[in-house]
Amino acid sequence: MKKVTTALMSVVLAANGSMLGGCETSTGSGLSGAAVGAGIGALIGSGSGNAGKGALIGAAAGGLTGLIVHDVRARKAREAQQTATEYNYQPAQGEMLTFEEAGVLPSSIQRGTMAEASMQYALLGAGAGIEVVETRVLKRGDEVVVELSSKSFTRNDGTWVSAQQFRVSERLTPGTYTILQTARTAKSSISGTANFLVE
Repeated sequence: MKKVTTALMSVVLAANGSMLGGCETSTGSGLSGAAVGAGIGALIGSGSGNAGKGALIGAAAGGLTGLIVHDVRARKAREAQQTATEYNYQPAQGEMLTFEEAGVLPSSIQRGTMAEASMQYALLGAGAGIEVVETRVLKRGDEVVVELSSKSFTRNDGTWVSAQQFRVSERLTPGTYTILQTARTAKSSISGTANFLVE
């Protein structure tokens, strides 16, 4: 039973990351952890000959996270030339990916309300644009609670601010949490963290 529970939670957490990743748009959309869990549970139950029971188990496990994640929104804080000047960048340096800052607002969050995780990074040497994968992971201490999203975008040179809203589940235990935010290309990977308090 322990092995089954562990496997189920692993699948639910992975599913939250892959299914909750939003498209880059100004219109928000979300999917609850319970809904994801129900779908995964149905698949697990189907494999064991009991799809209905599997869906209920999956819904309960997914509901432990209960997060609703909205689409990623991005804008340029500085254009390519401004960014190049800021870093004294020369084209011969090739690709440069630099993490500048990470944040979560508000810094103290009531359960059941919305928050926003943002990161700012500089990208140079991308030419007409390269694929950048942005990932956000919710942690408590060293423990991963859930992957909020992992989504790829085409980014060109400049300084980018990328933000994503999420609803803090009422099921989360009060305390200090961390959002680990990562941006990576085929050549580089950078990351930063921001802490916030769940009340």
